[in-house]
Amino acid sequence: MATGIILAGGKSTRMGEDKSMINLNVERLSNELRKSGCERIIVMCGGKERFPLFTEECVEDSAETLAESLLFVLSKISGRVQLAPCDAYLADAELFSRIDGVPTDEFGGRQPLLAGFNVEIPLVRSLRISEMFSPLKSCEGGIKARNINTPEQLREIQYLLQKVDR
Repeated sequence: MATGIILAGGKSTRMGEDKSMINLNVERLSNELRKSGCERIIVMCGGKERFPLFTEECVEDSAETLAESLLFVLSKISGRVQLAPCDAYLADAELFSRIDGVPTDEFGGRQPLLAGFNVEIPLVRSLRISEMFSPLKSCEGGIKARNINTPEQLREIQYLLQKVDR
């Protein structure tokens, strides 16, 4: 069984707002993950107080860091996993269907929070996400693997989304 894990932990300091609430992207990602073959969707949403914000199965981040919390969640599931950060506004079922490892964005940067892999592959126990996913090979993601961290990047993504809608 394939499991989609959406990372939607809360407010972003660089963005200045909760990225998971922008454009209803968690709901959109849930739909795209299902289209790509994920039968179970889990939202890692920070704390229990955030559970009512989402319609999918929610788990709270159980540790100090995202890496530790993610390792805990991964230890409780089996099979294939597809990660999706809540700020992957261009990610879709087509992208999720072809990810095998850690996708690279159009600039060549590895995007480990969009990794697709089998949980039996041993990951590095680390507090850093980039180190945690270092055993996974890179794969092509392109522009759809881009995430955002600033209001300026959000405006650029919104512009790209408008071009696609035309």
